[in-house]
Amino acid sequence: MRALRLTNQLGVAYLAVFTVVSALGGALVATTWIRAGLVAVLGTILWCLALVAAVLVTYPAKPPRTVLLSVAWVLSGLLMFASVMGFYTAVLEARGNRVEATVTQVRDSSEKGRHLYYALADPDGTRIPGELGSWPGAEIGASDNPEGEVGARVTVIRDPEGLVDPRLPDDVNGLAAVFVWVVVFTLTAVACMFAGRQPTDTPVVRRPRRT
Repeated sequence: MRALRLTNQLGVAYLAVFTVVSALGGALVATTWIRAGLVAVLGTILWCLALVAAVLVTYPAKPPRTVLLSVAWVLSGLLMFASVMGFYTAVLEARGNRVEATVTQVRDSSEKGRHLYYALADPDGTRIPGELGSWPGAEIGASDNPEGEVGARVTVIRDPEGLVDPRLPDDVNGLAAVFVWVVVFTLTAVACMFAGRQPTDTPVVRRPRRT
């Protein structure tokens, strides 16, 4: 059997599909245009469309390595999450400003489990576009996370143009965002290259034994 090529056109096509969908989807759901409660729904739809598009790359033939393609698809979901992080971080680091905001409204989302979103106003009383999705000191998975209330004050970085939601200063880290995106992209690229490998069988010629 011939050696399988690691770099191949099909693998590149898979990577292009997953990268484009993840980048565009991540940039879209990171904006204030999408209500926080709909982010997960829209992200899931885009994620599924990415798999459909990847399968159509080989149509009418079937993908040669469906299991590895599924692994690459799962990783592309993480790539979309990394794209969300990278997009809002880039916007807030480029033009965001730090303000001491006041909570004007607390909303409990319809997501599974308890998750609060905070509407904020700047020191002048002007509504800050978007919502704050985390509170200082809160940890993922903790059962006793601190929660804000109407009238509470919190320091955030907000986008004057209102393109992305306000974030806590600790959540805006350009180096961390770049590192996460590069790592996830690399893992996705490797999975795509393996998924695109097409084995070619070489006929085996048997010679008669001499007696």
